[in-house]
Amino acid sequence: KQNCIEENQINLPKIGKVKLIQHRPIPEGFIIKTVTISRKADGYYITLSLEDKSVPALTTEIEPTLKNTLGIDMGLKEFLVTSEGESVPIPQYYRKSQQRLKTLQKRLSRKNKGSKRWLKAVKAVAKQHKKIADKRKDFHFKTANELLSKVDVIAHENLNIKGLAKTRLSKSINDAGWGQFLTILTVKAGNAGQKTVAVNPKNTSQDCSNCGEKVDKELSQRTHSCPHCGVVIDRDLNAAINIKNRAVGHSVFKARGARRDGATKREACTIASA
Repeated sequence: KQNCIEENQINLPKIGKVKLIQHRPIPEGFIIKTVTISRKADGYYITLSLEDKSVPALTTEIEPTLKNTLGIDMGLKEFLVTSEGESVPIPQYYRKSQQRLKTLQKRLSRKNKGSKRWLKAVKAVAKQHKKIADKRKDFHFKTANELLSKVDVIAHENLNIKGLAKTRLSKSINDAGWGQFLTILTVKAGNAGQKTVAVNPKNTSQDCSNCGEKVDKELSQRTHSCPHCGVVIDRDLNAAINIKNRAVGHSVFKARGARRDGATKREACTIASA
């Protein structure tokens, strides 16, 4: 119901009136479409999905081009590297909080299960995990906004994140939160009339972005040095350029014409994160 919120209360079906702390008022002209209730470590949250029928639906029929597209390579050394040579440092919120979590979990293990002190310790651990998740989500939103402010199309690899999360790199991948970030990026792009494109990830790091020849390298090898054309470039930057080219549908030979002639090395720079 549109009048379900009255002052500091919300009237929920089958539950009745519940006390509500409203973060911001519902804008004039918006109608409530759905209500989602979720339980978190520090309490219950209600999320309202709103609709403004006066706003026309956005279309995302944008064709990727070399000018309007940015390729991003997700990684564990850097959170991502763009096809323009910019990099976003990986924050590692979970790893930085491991000592704090270890202390809280140690306190929990010393409590009698089911006791008030045990319940308090459980809540403390859950709150710490929520704090980490909130920081990570905020970082993802800010990074997505920064990327979408630059171009209309963001190209990324179509990664099997669930499969990667089962490898020895699972802790680092889960800490980076690639899946959540790509979901946020895709939703925000769609809402803004922009677009994301997922490309085949096969050999994006191995293929030379300058000549197209495959150059095998180990994961520990961070520089792409092509023996065929002589180009020397950061491994992740090489992958990001390949991702962009695949999204655009250009062969490396067409893409080469759009870059600086004679360029053999591109230095990466860093995007400062909040």
